[in-house]
Amino acid sequence: MQTATRDPSLGVIAASFVVGTTALMILGVQPVLLEALVGAHRVNEQQAGVLATVEDLALAVGAGIGPAWMRRGGIRVKAVVLSLLLALAHLAIYGATSPLLLDLVRGAAGLLEGLALSAILVILIHHSQPDRLNGAFLAISTLPQAVMAVAVPALVTPLLGPLGGFVVLAVLSLISVGAAMVLPSRVEVAAEETHGRTRWSPPILLSLAAVALQNAAIGGAWTYLPLIVDQRHFAPELAGVAVGGGLVLQVAGAAAAATWGRRLPYGAVLVLGALCQTLVIAGLAIAGAPALYVGLGLVFGLFWLALSPFQVRLLIVLDPSRGAAVLLTALVLIGLSLGPAISAVGVHGADVSGALVIAAALMAAAVALYAVIMILTRRVRAAQPGG
Repeated sequence: MQTATRDPSLGVIAASFVVGTTALMILGVQPVLLEALVGAHRVNEQQAGVLATVEDLALAVGAGIGPAWMRRGGIRVKAVVLSLLLALAHLAIYGATSPLLLDLVRGAAGLLEGLALSAILVILIHHSQPDRLNGAFLAISTLPQAVMAVAVPALVTPLLGPLGGFVVLAVLSLISVGAAMVLPSRVEVAAEETHGRTRWSPPILLSLAAVALQNAAIGGAWTYLPLIVDQRHFAPELAGVAVGGGLVLQVAGAAAAATWGRRLPYGAVLVLGALCQTLVIAGLAIAGAPALYVGLGLVFGLFWLALSPFQVRLLIVLDPSRGAAVLLTALVLIGLSLGPAISAVGVHGADVSGALVIAAALMAAAVALYAVIMILTRRVRAAQPGG
C-alpha cells in the first residue's frame, strides 16, 4: 500500500516561491546589469558575454547538484545560509576590480543561486501536483524579473550608480532569508518515490536531451530576436514590443498550463508544442513584415514556459522516484546558456537569420526526440502484462 505525501502548507509554498524567485531574478535582469557595467567601463562587450556565461552555467551547476544535498535534510538552515551568502556575493561586486575577480564573484553568486533554487525544486517536485505547481512558480517568478528589468535602468542606476542593480539583488536576498526561515527542514516523500535510485533508461536520457535541445533553441532564438529588427529595417520600437510582449505572454502561458494542463495528454502537447515552436522560430527567420515579426515574437513567448509542466509530468511518469525531474531546471539553464553560442555559428556579419535557422533546427531535433520517447514508452507499456 502506497503512502501519500502530506503537501506543505500554502505559507511554505509562498515562502519557497520567494526563495526561488530571488534565486532566478538574475535571469531577467542580467542584460541590464551587464549593460550598466559596460557603460561604466568595468567590462567591455566581450567580457560581459563571458561574465554572463560564467554565472549562468554556475547557476545550472548549483541547480543540478543542489537537490541531492537538500534531500538529506536541513533545507531551512541551508536556504537561510545560502541567501545570506548570496547577499554578500552581490555586494562583493564593489570589490571586484578586474575581469577575473568579476568572473569569480559572479560565478560564486551563480552557484549560490542554483543551490538556493534547489530548495524550492525539492519542495515542488515532491508535491502531489508538481507539474501544476511548476507552472504557477514560473508564472509568478517571471513578473518580478520583468518589473526589475524596467526599473534598473530607469530608476535604480540613475539613483545608485552602475552597480545599484546588485544592491537591489542583495536586498532581495535578505528578504529571501526571512522567507527561508519558513521552509521545512525536510520534505515528506511518498513511498513510491523512495524505492531505489533512478534507473537511467533510454526514454529518461532522451527526455533530458530533448529538454536541453528545446531550451538551447529558445535561448538562441530569444538572443537574436531583437536583432532581426535592425536587419529588416523595421521600426526600432518593434523589438521592445516583441520582447516585452513576449515576457507578458510567458506568464500567461505558464499560468494557463498550471490551470488547465492536467486535462491534456503530456506526450501530444510536448510533440505538437515543440513543433509549433519550430515553425514560429523558422517564421521569424524569414519574417519580412513588421506585423508578422511581432505576432510570431508574441507566440514565441506564449510557448516558452507553457511546456515546462508537461516536461515535469513526462519525467515523473518515466521515473517515479523523481530523481530525473529535479534535474529539469539544471538542463533548462544549461540549454539557455549554450543556445546563443550554438546559434551564433549561423551569424554572417549583420545577417542573423542563420542563427534563427539553427535555433529552429535544434527545436526540430527536440520534436524528433519527444516523438521517439512516446513511441518507446508505448512499446514498453504494451509489452507489460495487461498492457
